[in-house]
Amino acid sequence: MGGLLLLAIISAAGLAAPWLTGDPSRIDLQQVLAPPSIEHWLGTDGLGRDLAARVIHGARISLAVGLLSAFLALLAGIPLGAAAGYLRGSVDGVISRIIEAVLCFPTLLLLLALLAAGPAWLRRLPDVVQLAAVIALTAWIPIARYLRGEFLRLTGSDLVAAARASGAGHLRIVFRHLLPAALAPVLVTTAFTVAGAITLEAAISFIGLGIQPPTPSWGSLLTEARHHVDKAWWLALFPGSALFLTVLACNLAGEGLRDWLDPEKTP
Repeated sequence: MGGLLLLAIISAAGLAAPWLTGDPSRIDLQQVLAPPSIEHWLGTDGLGRDLAARVIHGARISLAVGLLSAFLALLAGIPLGAAAGYLRGSVDGVISRIIEAVLCFPTLLLLLALLAAGPAWLRRLPDVVQLAAVIALTAWIPIARYLRGEFLRLTGSDLVAAARASGAGHLRIVFRHLLPAALAPVLVTTAFTVAGAITLEAAISFIGLGIQPPTPSWGSLLTEARHHVDKAWWLALFPGSALFLTVLACNLAGEGLRDWLDPEKTP
């Protein structure tokens, strides 16, 4: 509940950013690197832009990338994991080899390569959609693996045997019996997927291949902070804290969901 509450507060701040703060790209050369004050309660950056406005608007980018990545990962991971676990045989073999091939590459290097030298249609997408699509290319793997394992376990259970004895077809068995029973670990994995996607977006934007200026994201804000870290501590502290709290909230929500859905948890 603590993780969900913290995540709700951060999400509400991001959604209400246009009403809570001013223009995050407004330059004021009279207020360059101003420390936190009543006028600018998180200080300003190297161009005099209000850091509070940029951090709060950055929440919109990070959460959008995290949630869209998780959604795309579910769209790919659920059908592939279900097919591998239910059909088995050659289908399971092909999907498992694809998973192993993707896992052979370091995730961050693979994503950077796709962003730098990917197909033209990918580079034409908006920055948020482009990042989410690239992150989802690896984020679907844990979802597919968990769902495959659950389907393998449940396929030989009395539940499926009874459904087959009653004349249920394959689609009915999958969607009516197997999928609802196997969704618990998938939901938990999705919460961790959001946290991982937010971290990857910050890392990619920090390097300079993610969200492009002047749109604020926490990764790009940390990049700007590198140049002034010795004289403007607030430039790194506040975006870094926002990133830390958001990832912490997602992980706490995922752990709480795992405990709540654990059938072996003692009351």
